[in-house]
Amino acid sequence: MIYPRLDKVRNGQRMSVELVNGLIKRTEYAADLLRQYKPLAGTDISVAQRYDGTTITGEGGGDFNIVGYTNAGGIVKGFLYNGSTFTDIIYPGASQTVAYGIDGSNIVGFRALGGVVQGFLYNGSTFTDIIYPGANQTVAYGINGSNIVGYRIVGGGGLAQGFLYNGSTFTDIIYPGSVSTVAYKIDGSNIVLTANAGGVIKGSLYNGSTFTDIIYPGSTATFAYGIDGSNIVGFASVAGVNRGFLFNGSTFTNIINPNSVSTIATDIYGSNIFGYISILGGNRSFVYNGSTFTDIFYPGGTQTFVWGVDRN
Repeated sequence: MIYPRLDKVRNGQRMSVELVNGLIKRTEYAADLLRQYKPLAGTDISVAQRYDGTTITGEGGGDFNIVGYTNAGGIVKGFLYNGSTFTDIIYPGASQTVAYGIDGSNIVGFRALGGVVQGFLYNGSTFTDIIYPGANQTVAYGINGSNIVGYRIVGGGGLAQGFLYNGSTFTDIIYPGSVSTVAYKIDGSNIVLTANAGGVIKGSLYNGSTFTDIIYPGSTATFAYGIDGSNIVGFASVAGVNRGFLFNGSTFTNIINPNSVSTIATDIYGSNIFGYISILGGNRSFVYNGSTFTDIFYPGGTQTFVWGVDRN
């Protein structure tokens, strides 16, 4: 039975027995629908509260904010893509602007200005510099709330070392025994990074105290780039070929775009995986929902690199 919509209940309104019973019936009806359809949708279903009701949306519906960068007309510039429109992100006066991570309305990346590479936080209208004290270079890759991760280089010929920045304080993230550590993304207290330690390039999950290796079997190098909950994405070099992967903490699943011999997975949101491929004449990006690759290509750009994703 389909129940007619109730009028909005107002503050101070006296609720009759009939009104309360009507609310209960509608709640039970909605709960029954959710029980029936949730197993079919799996993790792709989400519930969004609205003032005038509740709507159900799927994670594959194109409702993402995606950041990355492109080379268009010889200019390297960042972009924000909402599934239909590209919006340029250009640091004033910079020769290059690269966007890597997004959380809500905040975007992080780096800009090259006067030959100097420094990180930035962009809130949609204002750029705020992120500069590791004494560093020659600072690059911000990921953001979650007020926490930003990336890497810095200090001194001539210095090596990259990771950091966590909370808006006021930098904390080093250095894989034990490594010559370089780059922190790429953060989700809560978990950070994914890639380190060169003992001559081996390997991914790692860092929870603030412990590093857990992520090494694709048989690979010569494993890069961990993106994280969402217990799922991590990146790519591995196997027999000279780059293949993307999804790692759930125990099992690797290949992500291989049929249109390219090189697939790089850079970020993940729910069941959707984002990245880029190499093609003749440049690069283009993709979103992969577990069965289908959909191209993401900046109009007029020779290259499109997607690096970060969040809900819009």
